[in-house]
Amino acid sequence: MAKVIAVLAAALVVLLSCCCCGVRGDEAPDVRASLVAFLRELAGGDDMVARDLGWNVSVDPCLRGSSTSPWGGTVTCFGSDSENDGRVKRIDLDGHGLSGTIDAALLCVAPEVRVVNVVDNNLRGSLPASISACSGLTHLIVGGNQLSGSLPTSLAQLDSLHVIDVSRNNFSGELPGDLGKLELQRFLANDNHFNGTIPDFNFTGLDIFNVSNNILTGPIPKNASKFGKDRFLPNDAGMCGEPLFGPCKSSPSPFREPPPSSDSESEDGQGESKSKKRTVRRIVMYLGYVLLGAAIVAFVLYKLCSKKRSKLGGGRRAYDTSKATTTVTTSASASKSAYSLPMSAEQSTAAAGAGGAPSASLVVLRRSGTASITSTAAAAAAKELRFEDLLKSPAELLGRGRFGSSYKVVVPGGAALAVKRVKDAAVGEEEFRRRMERVGRAKHPAVLPPLAFYCAMQEKLVVYEFQSNGSLSKLLHGSIESSQGPLDWPARLHIAARVADGMAFMHAALRGDGTSSNSNSPSSGEEEAAEGGPIAHGNLKASNILFTAGMDPCISEYGVTAPPLPNYGASGSAALRADVRAFGVLLLELLTGKAAAAQGDGAELARWVTSVIREEWTAEVFDRALLAGGDGSCEQRLVQLLQVAMRCVDASPAAAPPTMREVAGMVNAIREEDYRSPSCEA
Repeated sequence: MAKVIAVLAAALVVLLSCCCCGVRGDEAPDVRASLVAFLRELAGGDDMVARDLGWNVSVDPCLRGSSTSPWGGTVTCFGSDSENDGRVKRIDLDGHGLSGTIDAALLCVAPEVRVVNVVDNNLRGSLPASISACSGLTHLIVGGNQLSGSLPTSLAQLDSLHVIDVSRNNFSGELPGDLGKLELQRFLANDNHFNGTIPDFNFTGLDIFNVSNNILTGPIPKNASKFGKDRFLPNDAGMCGEPLFGPCKSSPSPFREPPPSSDSESEDGQGESKSKKRTVRRIVMYLGYVLLGAAIVAFVLYKLCSKKRSKLGGGRRAYDTSKATTTVTTSASASKSAYSLPMSAEQSTAAAGAGGAPSASLVVLRRSGTASITSTAAAAAAKELRFEDLLKSPAELLGRGRFGSSYKVVVPGGAALAVKRVKDAAVGEEEFRRRMERVGRAKHPAVLPPLAFYCAMQEKLVVYEFQSNGSLSKLLHGSIESSQGPLDWPARLHIAARVADGMAFMHAALRGDGTSSNSNSPSSGEEEAAEGGPIAHGNLKASNILFTAGMDPCISEYGVTAPPLPNYGASGSAALRADVRAFGVLLLELLTGKAAAAQGDGAELARWVTSVIREEWTAEVFDRALLAGGDGSCEQRLVQLLQVAMRCVDASPAAAPPTMREVAGMVNAIREEDYRSPSCEA
């Protein structure tokens, strides 16, 4: 009997151990409840958010052996290849309009969470110090919210933390110095109110670093120079440190006592001498304040007088041409061209004495066959346009960039035109004139043609038809007042292929080697070669991809800001190569949904994509809107286009960089494959 009881007891132990093994790794009920409570706090106490996203306390968030979660796409779990199988791995709640607070005590109940992504919401409050209890955290991404307060020093206790993104918030105070102890790969703290100095991070392991748009002061760590100056600007004027800024100098205080004298004068004499020196310093300091105040008052009076003269002289002119070499008058001489800019009496006398025509004029490009983009009304308005019409017409600022500003101008007759004003153009007047004429002759339906241009010594304007549907940048990253919804995969692939075709055509038509593909006569090739070398776009980016009335993408501002090419060989190839790289960055924006830095060359976005691929999380690169629906072949084509983008951005030294024609061929091949198997549609 005793043997039977012993056998039954052993069997019961084995059965219980098997049951325990069967549930190892599954999230406990208290963890589920805590995670749902964490989401409720993020949503500001709204219980409906958890229900809408599928977060249910009665349902285990993870299925053993699978990374797919019953809680929907906002939760990812460890799979069977991990010892944490059946546990929550990452939480992605980016862009869900959450307006509550972060309760780290609730989050850290799930100790195996690696990634927390709540970017681009409206979260309030601070980042709690209790976040240090999430010991397994590797990615903390809270950018694009309204969080405030200082960063907790306890962040440095998270030894596994590799990515910190607190950008675009209202954080203030100093950056915790102990963050330098972490082996970070990305640290983004731009667009906040941080002050103090920059800690000495381990910059050797950092791929992405950005502290721009704060009020930081002091020296820049030497190893940080690889990220470029724009990752630190604009900050307080007190930033220093070579090679990005000037050397740091320690200036003595004006009230510092001089060193003791080595002579044998009496203590009374020393005291009197020190008192006199302090008095002189104070007088000099106060006099400096008075002079500074007088200079500020004089400057303010000068600006007020300048504004008053501007209003009396011509009313509201959005793009003042006071720096131009010619001046505007109300009537034109009968002997001048109908499109000439009227000159002052002194310049007219000089021109007549020289027997020449005025050099500054509004040149109208008379073309045909551009109706696919340019409306009849805009083309007709441009042909009758005079320079003074541009100045007198009401203008609306559309945007400012590195190379100038853009305006919407409604000219007499009601036609809407877009005017690009180029500041500090690197090319001369004659070269700019030849360039615009060549660009005007090259016609492609994906390239917005210039209607007219004006160039003088310090003033260059280019006139286009105004496109009311906005730019790719606003459609991807901003908001456009239209009925267009978010861009799906077919739309993004269409944009990529059309832009690639347009750029490939322009590179071939404007290469300047006598083999233009846009020749209209036997001698046109020789004329093209005689006019100069190749013309690159020079500033290809998402904000320069505009949409026509039919929502077809077209490339604007081609060649307007491209630098001059003194040697057509090497420099010409480099300029065209820069266009290829810019197109690669454009592909990355289409694939990731993330914006490239406004004043940069896309290097930061490219580094981020490279680091994610290196971590073998390639799927994390893509915009979630592209992964909705479809099957595995959809992701395969996404990866193919990503490979094209990386070839453009980071060409291997062992292989020649691709040309735009080659890139266009690769993109169109992916598009043809997508046509045959449209499985990416949601």
